[in-house]
Amino acid sequence: MQLRFLLFYGFFTAFNVLSAQADVDSSKIHLEDVTIDFLFNYYEQDGNHSPVTGGQGTESLTNTAPSLLVNIPIDTNRYINYNGGVDYYTTASSDNINNPYLQVDHVSSASASDFRMYSNVGYKQTNGVKNTSYAANLGVSFEFDVSSVSVGAAYAKSSKDKNKEFSIKGSYFFDSWKLIYPIEHRNGTTSILDNDQRHSLSLSLVESWVMNKRMNASVNVDLVMQQGLLSTPFHRVYFNDYNQDEFGNILGDTASLINSQVEQLPNTRFKIPIGVRWNYYLADFMRVNLYYRFYYDTWNVLGNTAQIELPLVLTKYLRVYPFYRFHHQTDADYFAPFAEHDGSVPPSFFTSDFDLSGFTSHRMGLGLSIAPLFGIFNFTTQKKGNKNMLKSIDLRYSHYRRSDGLVANLYSLGLSYAIKR
Repeated sequence: MQLRFLLFYGFFTAFNVLSAQADVDSSKIHLEDVTIDFLFNYYEQDGNHSPVTGGQGTESLTNTAPSLLVNIPIDTNRYINYNGGVDYYTTASSDNINNPYLQVDHVSSASASDFRMYSNVGYKQTNGVKNTSYAANLGVSFEFDVSSVSVGAAYAKSSKDKNKEFSIKGSYFFDSWKLIYPIEHRNGTTSILDNDQRHSLSLSLVESWVMNKRMNASVNVDLVMQQGLLSTPFHRVYFNDYNQDEFGNILGDTASLINSQVEQLPNTRFKIPIGVRWNYYLADFMRVNLYYRFYYDTWNVLGNTAQIELPLVLTKYLRVYPFYRFHHQTDADYFAPFAEHDGSVPPSFFTSDFDLSGFTSHRMGLGLSIAPLFGIFNFTTQKKGNKNMLKSIDLRYSHYRRSDGLVANLYSLGLSYAIKR
């Protein structure tokens, strides 16, 4: 209940400040516009390696996610920002938490569909003389099985000519989980996992350069430490001491599936992603954006990601940007597919979550941005005669395909609105 109160309190606080700032006398000082961004995302996926049913079973999922971002200048160097939204998702795999036998006529679990709500309020202050900025934020989120609180702080320093900038950002997340086990493991007060909390600390370092009129680049290094509950309580794992046919289907009495195990993973994980961006203007109408990231963690997952984006200016107000992203990673030390963990000598840690498997993936898509110089739609307020406008409309579609058979589509709509001061 406290998290819900904080969520809605943050939302209404942002809009109360927004209303108050609209009445500030700006005759002596020019204030930047208040910007409001409405985002709407729809995501759908399907596959056949659900960790809820041990790495074999439907991964069908849909997620509808509207969100709101508000940035409010208090004066020329102080800002308040708000970010909040709701995710409504339906997932057939989570519905199988209460179905160990993959039957059709089972009682649906409460997690077949649910909401995630989140809210984040931040503050930023800049110093034009010292070319520095400071920021801090506080966030909360909750859904049916986990609630989270986060805090963060950031610092940035630019060179005198504004061509270089160094920034550092730190974040802390505290997650509290309900230990919802698969139905066959709910034995009264028996506790399978010894922790229901997760702590995550991250530190991000970014150095960026404007090299010349056509080229800029940046390097970022992230350090992430997680401690606590890192496995998911309702993920099943099956071992290879079951009789199977050539297609991997269990043979014999299905009651033997009661011997499934709950996913077990180490309670610490350290991640190191290192990324490089390079942007180059080939011409006034075309830019090349390149990105590469190397990833390593202490579960022995190694990843390489490369992306190219080609923004094209078609007219003064219309821009398209096709993009392609390739990713390859190795599997974690504790991963094995459905019923392939060694049942004769069970390991201490085990998972059949294909997110921790070795795979390659491809993401490709197209974005469209409509942003006329004087806005798409604007009107003048009667009180001050200021012009408010709908600045831009952004549409984006991407298709994702993974070597383990997972396929997904993402549709996005963004509306950017400005309130003149």
